[in-house]
Amino acid sequence: MSRTLVFGGRGFVGAAVCRELAKRGLPAASLGRSQPKEPSGVEEIGGIDALKPETFDSLLPGARAVVIAIGEPPWVRDKERAMRFNGITNINILQSAAKHKVPRIVLVNATMPTWSLIAPYREGKLAAEREALSYPEKCGTNCHVVVLKPGAISGTRQEGSLEVPLWIILEPMRLVMSWMSWPCEVLEGCLPSLFGGAAASAAPGCCCRLSMAVCASSVPPCGWRS
Repeated sequence: MSRTLVFGGRGFVGAAVCRELAKRGLPAASLGRSQPKEPSGVEEIGGIDALKPETFDSLLPGARAVVIAIGEPPWVRDKERAMRFNGITNINILQSAAKHKVPRIVLVNATMPTWSLIAPYREGKLAAEREALSYPEKCGTNCHVVVLKPGAISGTRQEGSLEVPLWIILEPMRLVMSWMSWPCEVLEGCLPSLFGGAAASAAPGCCCRLSMAVCASSVPPCGWRS
């Protein structure tokens, strides 16, 4: 049976995807640069560098889906580094997947305000999104892609045996943003430069917990682009 490849399967989002796939009994592989510290319930493959397609290209033939959940945080200010790890890494995987006609792609991207503070991060993410949206054309018939753009993801991060409760910080922020979204949108409508596009990013539903086993379902969801 063909499997789903999860790039960044040891990260916060990627690990959650792997756990869900394992729970549903769907064949999957977690791909990362390092060897896993503990089992995740799916096949673990180390030594994968998204900047070097030769480290993963041979894994793509026959894959039923690819989930891309890799990147660096928005506070990385070095433009070249941000583009490399938030843009080029994702683009390399998408281009290799198109070459091997992988039928389904899920790209975990981000909803972002237009603040100059995160401009390098945003440029990398937008470059990856543009490549993803061109995927059906480059891949050919029966190829689909979905781009997920959460604003912030809350939950509990597992660091070995230690649980890090990110939700303690992010959940109150999500609630505040939800409550403030309507007045902020009204103000931004009157003064478009006031929040620099942040009001749109604060809309309810942008901060969420992700369950993305949909990437491996047999029926494409409504968000699939083909």
